[in-house]
Amino acid sequence: MPYFTHGETKNKLILLYIADRAGAIPTRSQLYRTAILNSEMEYFSFEEALGELLEDGLLTEVPKPFGACLGVTALGREALSMFEKSIPQDERKKLDAYLEAHRNDFLHETQISSRIEKADNGVMLHLLLTEADHVIFSVSLAVANEEQAMSLRSRWESGSEPIYNYIWDTLSKEHN
Repeated sequence: MPYFTHGETKNKLILLYIADRAGAIPTRSQLYRTAILNSEMEYFSFEEALGELLEDGLLTEVPKPFGACLGVTALGREALSMFEKSIPQDERKKLDAYLEAHRNDFLHETQISSRIEKADNGVMLHLLLTEADHVIFSVSLAVANEEQAMSLRSRWESGSEPIYNYIWDTLSKEHN
């Protein structure tokens, strides 16, 4: 009969499991969402477990054009391989099903991103499209305030494809 972990150890194993099985290196937000929705983990437990995994070198922050993701280190993979079976099978199946169902969403979230920065004369909004960790399109806009930046960011995240296509098509046309 397998031994099932509880508490802090279980939380760490779940985070390692998610980061390893996500398909692509997950963002902090993706890791958090998956853990909270599919296990009994709560926010403070998530933060504590994640901090310790980073501190102990089992997870590492991987810089990306849109921010940082969390990757499993060799030490983390080794620990997971030794103790993975101590996460109950039904919980692993639930995590696997969630990750499979949301794989495209996770990819979309890391390809279409934005960043808002305070500037001397207002706010700068940076809109990015990335593919294979390379920025393929970026636009920076000076906007009046954070509210406007948030509104434009929301439109970018939901409608980036037609915006990109319009700009590409317009710039690609030969003018006589």
